[in-house]
Amino acid sequence: MPVTLGVLGAGIIANSFMEAAPDVPNLDVAVICDVVEDSARTLAEAQGAKWVTDYREVLADDSIEAVYIALPHHLHEGATVAAAEAGKHILLEKPMANSLTEADRMLAAQQRAGVKLMLGFTHRFHSELETAKRLIDAGELGQLSLAVDVMTTGGRIPGWFWQKEEAGGGVLHVNGAHSFDRMRWLLGTEIVEVFAYVDRHDARKTVDDCAVVAMRFANGALGTTVHNWVTDAAVPFKCDLDIHGTGGAIRIDTWEALEFTNAHHTWVQRRERDDMFQKEISEFVNAILEDREPCVSGEDGRRSLACVMAAYESARTGKPVSVNY
Repeated sequence: MPVTLGVLGAGIIANSFMEAAPDVPNLDVAVICDVVEDSARTLAEAQGAKWVTDYREVLADDSIEAVYIALPHHLHEGATVAAAEAGKHILLEKPMANSLTEADRMLAAQQRAGVKLMLGFTHRFHSELETAKRLIDAGELGQLSLAVDVMTTGGRIPGWFWQKEEAGGGVLHVNGAHSFDRMRWLLGTEIVEVFAYVDRHDARKTVDDCAVVAMRFANGALGTTVHNWVTDAAVPFKCDLDIHGTGGAIRIDTWEALEFTNAHHTWVQRRERDDMFQKEISEFVNAILEDREPCVSGEDGRRSLACVMAAYESARTGKPVSVNY
């Protein structure tokens, strides 16, 4: 029997989700929910699903086994706790929450209910990052020494992304969540200390749109992550990650290619197509059907958030900050 899913939120990311969902085996998206009626109706009708404007209707429906939560960040805790208490498995968009206290309450609710909780870290399902993970785990880079992650972009996004009350943080919270997760996952070690600068360049914003973070990993490697989203113009997008070790190096042009180099050879893997969203959703569905933990857990979401919060504390104090896991 397929997993019957309700989608909470019908914004930009939910539309991307629904482009991939029809190709996921054993999944039936039964209902779309959004407080904006036109958004819910438009997305639902395109997929032949029902639509509602009150998420409580979705949670009260016993035929719904799981939910995908794609709401503004300040609503993540309430929706996640309510879904867990209703016995629904949860695929939650990143960042997990706006504070570690919220994340802890969400994890506690999930554990009490015994449901699955998976974070939407799509970067773990990119083909070029999957290749990088295999190379690193096989020891092809030797002892890891340095990771440099750069995410810079521009363009219009919903206004709430730039308001602290709803978004919780700025570009470091939105894109840094991906960066911290993909680095700790790829290197197979935790980030233990950060030192950060953040800034904003628009008086209408109440959160950062530019950030630089240096970090130290538990295995002794060093790293940095750089973020920029200061303009509404559609500037060229960069999402690059370089990882160096004593035996070689990897250069990742996310969505495009991976280049591996060691003392003996250099080769390039170029992406022709990739179904990272479909792979992510399939992992969630299979975790439910196989009654196992998903490969990206709620705890992974909290650990990424802990790095974000430590970086903001460093930017506030002007001092290095240990990451509180």
